[in-house]
Amino acid sequence: MPRTIQQLLDTAEIIDTTTAYATAVDTRDWDLLGTLFADDAVWEYLAGGERHTGRTAILARIRPSIERLDATQHINTNHQVTFDGDAAFHSCYYLAQHIRRGAPGGDTFLAAGSYEDRLSRTDTGWQLTSRVLRSTWSDGNIAVFQP
Repeated sequence: MPRTIQQLLDTAEIIDTTTAYATAVDTRDWDLLGTLFADDAVWEYLAGGERHTGRTAILARIRPSIERLDATQHINTNHQVTFDGDAAFHSCYYLAQHIRRGAPGGDTFLAAGSYEDRLSRTDTGWQLTSRVLRSTWSDGNIAVFQP
């Protein structure tokens, strides 16, 4: 079924919202990252068995693990968006490079997988109500994340 012009505009906005997640993490823009999530959003990292609920808890999980690194680069591809009224489902692949110079065992950790997102339309645009991270593979030194 052909998409409506509004669905095409919403798709672009949803992809912008989910890409802003990568930009916020990589630039350490925690204010921007916070605006992307609904107050009661859920963030899950399946490989780590983690589930965090609420914008504050999500930021408290992501921020310290990223701030100890020297650099990150998150790349998103293969976006898919479907709609159910003012709700949407988005999925994409990610490739995430993490660098901490001088880490015992090596400076880099590369991870790949997919994001599975649920979003809601708000007065200010689309917000994530759920983000699930599914790890597909990784390579390198996971110890770059250790304090």
